[in-house]
Amino acid sequence: MRIPRLAALLLLAACGSGPAPAPARYKAMTFNVLYSASFEDVEKSVDAIEAAKPDVLCLRELTPRFASAFERRLGKEYSQRRLESRQGTWGVGIATRHKLLRTEVFPERPHRLPAMEADVLVDGHRLKVVCVHLMAPGARHKKDEGLLESLPKNAALRDKQGRALMDRYAKVKLPLLLLGDMNETRGGDAMKAFAAAGFTHACDGPDADCGPTWPVTPGGLLAFTEIDHVLARGLTLSGAQVLQVGGSDHYPVEARFDFAP
Repeated sequence: MRIPRLAALLLLAACGSGPAPAPARYKAMTFNVLYSASFEDVEKSVDAIEAAKPDVLCLRELTPRFASAFERRLGKEYSQRRLESRQGTWGVGIATRHKLLRTEVFPERPHRLPAMEADVLVDGHRLKVVCVHLMAPGARHKKDEGLLESLPKNAALRDKQGRALMDRYAKVKLPLLLLGDMNETRGGDAMKAFAAAGFTHACDGPDADCGPTWPVTPGGLLAFTEIDHVLARGLTLSGAQVLQVGGSDHYPVEARFDFAP
């Protein structure tokens, strides 16, 4: 029996052109957990990580209090980890459900603010993970320095930090996840350097539900700017979300990633 053309088109539209692509298998999360978080807020942030169940986790502003809570509650689940906790904002950590092959803490030049990189073996695929925290816009370099002086200085520092990171990884052939608190939106110079070096932004991928990540106030007011990011080179990214959970002044960001077939 011959099917009329219109009916055939409607049938094709209803059935789709083929099976839907399989969702990415793995999840990455970045979370600035707030150096001054109270015990109760630390527990809320650990709750958020426990619920999200990321395969790869980047932690910034990692304090001894947070590291202790994380190890107590999630130490068995994330036995593969390196947590370099500090009082203040300089703590950094990477935790994973997969085999951690090596880690290195290094300064984000030209400043000494530390970043961490790790090589992770994910179901036979070697992955490089880089967890960063670029210079905060309002950070003062002199005691008497005002905000109007700090802002351009720190923007220039982030630009240099971004370029230094791209120089460091220019020749790396492994798939690479770059994630953390960049302290700037996608229009910032460091973010432009990442894009120019071939990194894709998770929130530009399919099924993204992104938005502002900071500042989350104690009164529950929503964040208004996007400064926490998940980027990748040599991976597919999808399903990025800003999770409005936790006890920090930042919301965590998660995204799914996968390797080329």
